Amino acid sequence: MLAAIKMEVMTPAKETPDEGCIAIDFHMPAICSPIVRPGRPAEAAPVISKQLSDTIISSGMIDLKELSLVSGKAAWMTYLDIYCLDADGALFDAALLAAAAAFSHLQIPVVSLNDDGRIVVFSKEKEGEKVKNKPVNEEKRKLKLRSIPFGLTCIIHKSYILADPTAEEESIMETLITIVLDSSYQLVSLYKPGGPALAYESIIQDCIALSRQRVRELQTILNEAICDMEVD
Repeated sequence: MLAAIKMEVMTPAKETPDEGCIAIDFHMPAICSPIVRPGRPAEAAPVISKQLSDTIISSGMIDLKELSLVSGKAAWMTYLDIYCLDADGALFDAALLAAAAAFSHLQIPVVSLNDDGRIVVFSKEKEGEKVKNKPVNEEKRKLKLRSIPFGLTCIIHKSYILADPTAEEESIMETLITIVLDSSYQLVSLYKPGGPALAYESIIQDCIALSRQRVRELQTILNEAICDMEVD
């Protein structure tokens, strides 16, 4: 997965004057899989986009008030684009981890409010110049993330569970379930797209237990990736 964030200043909604917004798009270019045709968007892409947006908002990972600049006047509109480079199963899980890494690395730039009421971003070229208007935020800062969600997709056949399936394995199984837990191992969501009903509650409990093990692994991977991305 390749994830990138861009930001622009917007006027916040009247109902939420102290909050910014987040928009998430998941893209599946033709390079990611032979079943994706050029010029024809993959059916899974908008579904995963919606799933990612719902998960990140409901998990409380990001406090939208962190994106506010001037109450009722200006806030950050944050666009997250995730590109799938290899569609080989459990796409939502990988995309969610990429989203967490991108937001963990995001730095909010220094901005000020000019005489026209517009937000001006401070550039490195202007660091030595005399500042006429006081910055809205004094220095660049990272976005504070709260509880980070992690996903694990499982496919189920009779009483057997296979975690983190490949695309081929997903295609031949009727029952698929995705468990999302946060970094405190609390259940955020459970997603099951159609298929036959699960006959045993114990199967879901087993999937959740596997997810708890997976969270520990993904936390290590995420922390190592963030350390590698650190820049001045």
